[in-house]
Order: sequence, then structure tokens, then C-alpha cells
Amino acid sequence: MKEKFVFDVVGLYMNAFLDKLERAFQLDSRDLIRVYHERAGRCIDHGAYDATISLCRKVLELDHDDIEAHYQLGLAYMGKELEEEAVSSFQEVLRLDPDRAGAHFRLGVLYDKMRAADTAITSFQKAIELDPRRADFYYTLGVVQDKKGEHDRAIELISKATELAPDVDKYYYRLGLVYDGQGQHEKAVQAFKKAVEAEEAGA
Repeated sequence: MKEKFVFDVVGLYMNAFLDKLERAFQLDSRDLIRVYHERAGRCIDHGAYDATISLCRKVLELDHDDIEAHYQLGLAYMGKELEEEAVSSFQEVLRLDPDRAGAHFRLGVLYDKMRAADTAITSFQKAIELDPRRADFYYTLGVVQDKKGEHDRAIELISKATELAPDVDKYYYRLGLVYDGQGQHEKAVQAFKKAVEAEEAGA
């Protein structure tokens, strides 16, 4: 309850600040949009999703096709667990910029939550195709493949994630669980050991 109160206060302060900024400096629309983007990003970081939505709507009033505003709006809707609204926002991002890997990835996360595993897999695969150096893309796709019972493919994908980001302990933990579930206990133990090492190194 206290956190929600803080987020509400942040949102009210942010809107008041921006209103004063507009009046004081009479920024042109492009400069104003840049300020809104920056403020919306900070609101997302602090979990102030209602304030983010308000800021993004201000941007879209100035430029309905602003890609970043649609993307930030999608993140805010995800934070509020409004899956359908988030999907719509990220789909709009991809209409404007089909090669935005992050939007494909976020859609994959949403489709997985909505129990549309095959559609999620397609989105994750597209994200990897566009940005093959993102370890979290491989990991998340591997988790979905594991839940579908495609364990060998899951091992391949999560192993790739550990290669790209060897300092992330959760990747090794998940890999160990998949190995253990497949009766590959020695490999599971090795993965769990690496998970502990990565966790301790990051402590």
C-alpha cells in the first residue's frame, strides 16, 4: 500500500513538473517528446505505471506514430498486468518498426503468460533472429520449450544463454533442473555448481 502511495505521488509530481515545463519554456513538439520519453523511462524504472501511461498519451497526442511511446506504453501495461492492452501496444510498435527485437520478445513473454506457447515461441525466435547476442532471449525461449516437453531443445537454448552471459546464476539453475529431469544427473550437478559460483561471484 505504501509503495502504491509513493508511485501515485511520483506520478502527480511528474505531471505537475511537465505542465510547468511546457508553460515556462514553450518547447517545440520534438523537444517535448524527448522530455516525455525520458520521464516515462524513469517512471517505468520506479514502477509508476499510471504516470508512464499519462506521459505516453501526451506523446501520442503530438505524434500518434511515435514508436518509443507505444513501446513504453506496452511496458507500463505489462507492469499493470493488462496483457491485452500490452499486446496491442507492442503490435503497434511492430507495425511501425517490424525489426524491433525487444517488441517481439515482450510479445513472446505476454503470449506465454496467455498460454499461447506456439505463438510465444514464434515471437522469441524472431527476437533472436534480429538480435542473436541477447542471452535472455535464448533463456526465455528455452524455458518455454522445456514447458512444452521439448527438453533437448531447451538444453540447447539455455546452454547458449550461459555462453553469452556466464555470470547469470539463474541460467545455470534452470539448465540443471532440465538435466536432472532428463536423468542426466552428473550434468545437472555441474550446472548447479556453476550456478553457485556465478551467484557467489555476483554477491
